[in-house]
Amino acid sequence: MALIDDVFGQIPATLLKQWGLDMTYVKAAASEVYDPVTGTISGTETSVALKGLILKLNPKELNGDYQTNDIKVIIGNDELGNYYPNVRDRVRYTEAGATREGRIVDVESYRGDEAVMHNLILRPQ
Repeated sequence: MALIDDVFGQIPATLLKQWGLDMTYVKAAASEVYDPVTGTISGTETSVALKGLILKLNPKELNGDYQTNDIKVIIGNDELGNYYPNVRDRVRYTEAGATREGRIVDVESYRGDEAVMHNLILRPQ
């Protein structure tokens, strides 16, 4: 086990448990089937309840790659196990009393031997 796991491994989980907002992480279907007649894609998604923090992107982070309405969400790794977020997934969260959903456009994971936390950039849909 790497030193980062020993020193920092439980910090995100502890802070998110106390201060995080309830969210749902939606994993894309492992296998999808395209129906050329209807033009639809079908598969079974997996939803995982977790805690996360919503932050605004600062101007330096926008860097021309993101839109001004994109948001940053910080999540831990306890609920996801050894699964790493990817751009096929989505996150559901509550904003101003309404349930919203954002598609992941970028992922930055912090890790030692195992993931400690993930910064997700979401594009609200």
